[in-house]
Order: sequence, then C-alpha cells, then structure tokens
Amino acid sequence: MKKNNHLSLNAKLMMVQLGSLCLALAVFLMSLTGGRWLLNRYYLNPEAGAQRELDYVQDLNRYVQENNLASYDTEALEVWTRARKYVYLALYRGETPILETDGYDTSVPIQSLQPSLTANNLLPVDGRETVDLSPDEDGYYRLQFADGIFRVSLVEFSETPYYDLVVILSLAFACMTLLATTVAYNRSVTRSIIRLSREVQWVEQGSREAIVHSDRTDEIGELARAVERMRRSIIQRMQSEQDAWSANSGLITAISHDIRTPLTALMGYLDLLEGKQYQNEEQMARYLGASRDKARQLKELTDELFRYFLVFATPQVKMNKEPYDAVILMEQLLGERVVRLMEAGFIVQTIPLEKECTVAVDVHYLQRALDNLFGNIEKHADKGKKVTVMVRWENEQLMIDLVNGVPQRPNPVESTKIGLQTCRKIIQDMGGLFETQLEDGKFLAEIALPCVKEERA
Repeated sequence: MKKNNHLSLNAKLMMVQLGSLCLALAVFLMSLTGGRWLLNRYYLNPEAGAQRELDYVQDLNRYVQENNLASYDTEALEVWTRARKYVYLALYRGETPILETDGYDTSVPIQSLQPSLTANNLLPVDGRETVDLSPDEDGYYRLQFADGIFRVSLVEFSETPYYDLVVILSLAFACMTLLATTVAYNRSVTRSIIRLSREVQWVEQGSREAIVHSDRTDEIGELARAVERMRRSIIQRMQSEQDAWSANSGLITAISHDIRTPLTALMGYLDLLEGKQYQNEEQMARYLGASRDKARQLKELTDELFRYFLVFATPQVKMNKEPYDAVILMEQLLGERVVRLMEAGFIVQTIPLEKECTVAVDVHYLQRALDNLFGNIEKHADKGKKVTVMVRWENEQLMIDLVNGVPQRPNPVESTKIGLQTCRKIIQDMGGLFETQLEDGKFLAEIALPCVKEERA
C-alpha cells in the first residue's frame, strides 16, 4: 500500500507554530542579550558610572549644606533619596554604620538614635578625616554634616528601568516575530486558495489553456490536483464528443450519399415499371432485378448502420468474456468463414495457430467483428488475388491477420468504412488492438487479443 507523504494543513500549522515559538524565543534571547550588552558597554561602563555617582554625591553635599543637615536627620535624607529613586545611601562614622536608606527602607543603628553634641562627636574619629568629594580607594566619600564629617557610601542603580525596558522590547520583538511568521503562513495559504479559485473560474469560463497548479502537498494541493484531473477529463470528454460529432456528421453525410444513390435508382426503376415503360417482359424482368439489387444494397447499408450505432451507443460495450482454447476457437470461428469465401470464388490460404494459448473473449462480439471483416472481403476484395488468413502467437498475444488484394476499381458501396469502425470498437472494448493498413494493392486487417494464463489446481 502506498504511503501518503503529504502533510495536512493541521500538521503544517502545528509545525509553523512550533517554529514560530522557537524563532520568537531566539529573537527574545538575542534581543535581551544585545540590549544588556549595549547597556553594559555604553551606560554601565566604569567612566559613566563613576561620573553619575559623583554627580549624586555633589548633589547630596549641596543638599546637606543648604539645609544644615546632621547625620541623624533621617527624614530629610530619605526625602533626598526618595526624590532620586534609584540611589542607596549609607553613612559611617569611621567604620561604624549609622544610617542606611534608599528612600523607602531606612535602618538606623541603636547607638545612633540619640546623638550627643559633644566635641568628640563633632570631630572625626580619625584625625586624618577631612572633607573629600572624590572616592577613596574603598569607594567612600567624606561629607561635612552639622554633627561632623562622615563617610558616605553611595550606590546608584539607575540602570534598573533600562533593564526593564530591554526585557519589554525583547518581548515585543518576540511577539512581533511570532505574529509575522503566523501571518506569513496564513498569507501563503490564502494566496494559494485565491489562486485556485481564480484558476477554477478560468476553467468554468471554458478556458482550455488554464492549468490548475498544484505545487502544495496539503489538502489545498490535493484539491488543486483533483480540479486539474477534472479539467483534463472535461477537455478529453469534450474532445471525444467533438470527434464523435465530427465522425457522426461525416458518417451521416456519407451514408446519406450512399443511400441516396441506390434509392434514386430504385425509385427510377419503380417509376418505369409503374408507367409500364418497358418494351417486353424480358426488359420488365431486368428492371425488377435491378430494383431488387438496389433494395439489397439499401438493406446492407441500413444493417451496417444499425450495427454501428448498436456498438457505439454506449462509451464502453459490456463484454461477457470467458476463457477459451485459442486453437479450437479459431478453427471454429475462422473455418466456416473461410469456406464461405471459397464458395464465393476466392482463393484462400490459411495459416493456423501452432502454439497453444488461452484467450478471454466474448464470442458473440468476436463473431460480429469477424463477420464485418469477412463481409468486407466478400464485397470489396479482388477475387483474382489470394486471401490470406493467418493466426499466430506473438508477445503474449493472439494475432489474427486477414490480407486481401484490392481491385483497381473498388466497389464504392461502403466508402464510409462502417464495418471497420465497428470492428475496431468491439476489439478495443474486449481489451485488444485492431489495426488496418493499405499498401502495394494489399489490405491488411490485424486483430491482437491478449493471452491469459491458465489457473492450474
């Protein structure tokens, strides 16, 4: 059983969605990594960070001096840090922390809750402490407060909103990538449907050159291929109907001519007889004989026409084929017809079948085909030339060859070739081949029937 390797629309959609998610994740990670790299390179580099920190320290120093703040003025310091939002501030007396605040959370050591304005507190713990707005080797600044010089540790983290912005932009890029890939796939499907609809409209309008393309491997491609097969079938049927109409038109024209000729002669002889325009009984008998000959010609033509339409009435003649021994069958079917030819004055050479084989045929229709062929020989072959009837086995086929000579002035009664057309249709519907050939004054009619293998118990 042949496997269907085509992907359905649902499978393709799932693959597109999975691929879109993977691509969106990759875009998110790349955007996040790239954004953080840019922040680290241009915003968080040591020079820029140090400058922003120094600016905050100088601003704090101005705020402290303008408001004459002491180290225990925590609320005022919270106001300053809260206004700067992304700043962490810590005060130290020597190595001892006395205040930590970021504007929202403030901690004050217990020993510093009730400061005393003693000389010791107003002076630095270390006599070397002096005001310095530049960071020391440990990163501390020294600022003058109302209650003394304190060491200040200031950390700014203003990059936080930028990191958040990078995350948001990365998510936005990922969502846009997911949306773009989904829209692109949907556009591809929609474009295929629109193209298929347009091509079907062309077919509906009767355009035979409009080809329905089927480059997809899903249900849309299957539908397109089905429509293309239907289009070809319609064109083939229309062509067959046109050919049949042309053939029937030509047949009717030829038949009407062939019927008109003996019919006109018959009417002429009957008029002569009716008007008693004959001189004696002998001439009357001659008129009657000629009338009988013309009537016989009319009967033969109408019989042939009846057989033709009987065979061509349906596209496919239903055959009741049965297996037969080809040697015995050919002896029976050809023997009596050969005898009839010899009785009609023909010289017949027969070459019988030598190899045994079995054929499946409908004997009734095969007899009708052979009657047509042997009838044509009787009416049109040259009696002065030999007729050859040969049966042979070739390429797993039973071949029946009928060869006869053609007279220089052939009988024009059957110029329409109705018998040959009927024979060809019968043999083709039986699964065989029928060919004719006229060459060097000889006419060949060849029937090829496929042999079948016998089933042995």
